[in-house]
Amino acid sequence: MGKYVTIAEIASQLNVSHSTVSRALNGHARISEKTRKQVVELAERLGYQSNAVAHRLSKGESGIIGIIVPDLSIHFFTKVIAGIQPVLQQAGYEMMLFNTAESIEQEVRAIEQCLKYRVDGVLAAISMKTNAFTHFQKLLRYEVPLVFFDRVANFLPVPKVVTNDYQAASDATRYLISSGCRCIAHITASINLNNSNNRLYGYLDALKEAGMPVKETLIHYYEFDRESIALFLEKALKQHPELDGLFVFNDYVANYSVNVLQMLGKQIPADISVIGFSDEPVATYMTPQLSTVQHGGEKMGGLAAQKLISIIKKNESVDGEKIMINPELVLRGTTR
Repeated sequence: MGKYVTIAEIASQLNVSHSTVSRALNGHARISEKTRKQVVELAERLGYQSNAVAHRLSKGESGIIGIIVPDLSIHFFTKVIAGIQPVLQQAGYEMMLFNTAESIEQEVRAIEQCLKYRVDGVLAAISMKTNAFTHFQKLLRYEVPLVFFDRVANFLPVPKVVTNDYQAASDATRYLISSGCRCIAHITASINLNNSNNRLYGYLDALKEAGMPVKETLIHYYEFDRESIALFLEKALKQHPELDGLFVFNDYVANYSVNVLQMLGKQIPADISVIGFSDEPVATYMTPQLSTVQHGGEKMGGLAAQKLISIIKKNESVDGEKIMINPELVLRGTTR
């Protein structure tokens, strides 16, 4: 196993003090050119690497930003990170990435690790299981800047960067109605998530606006149980054989739903039109290709990172500002 060379080792070999080596490596004016040269040459020969974290901690900062995401297998969150990374790099920060795998326990652990390593700020999207927020409140007690993205805790007084989920869902449902659908079902996610709730409200209001009835039997709350989707769709078709439209809260579940509907003998979109959400790669891999909502992950990540850095640099105060991104409807083969 490799071993890092320390300032103490360099000092011992040159028979000088630890502080002399440190000052020489940092070009301190009180160190003679002869001593500085000896220190630098030995450090290079031994392969010394400066401890950037220790150096920044001595100034009250770590140079690290904690990134907490609920599920890295979802392409949207990798796009968010792709938007975050260049902004942080340009500002001189490194990332400490946590994938909570939709677990509140892992989310709590991520916060504890962020505090342990004294991160300068946190960017976070909550898990589907998060129903308590004391761990995020702990960050605020320690005055660690926090910015939420996509999945947020609305009541916490910190900035949030989100998609206009309500408007996007309303637009998607309105499109289904305009294309002739008269009985539209919706698959939503956990009631703990602000974004899936907003998509549900957009769906409901679009139906009401069109004078169409809202039926609980056409709404399904998905909680990681794929079999529940098949059971829901089978039951919905028995109760509502006229079902001709489906709006789903994300593309992965929409893809699975299309497969179920096809196994049940339905033609997509001739019998039932389907719209997903997020424009994940699966949307163009499936047959027919999925109509969906383009989410803008990289833009969201970049805006969240810029907001956090501005707070860290004291250019902005921490408040409950909500930055809204307007997504676009992308029409493909699953809609008429």
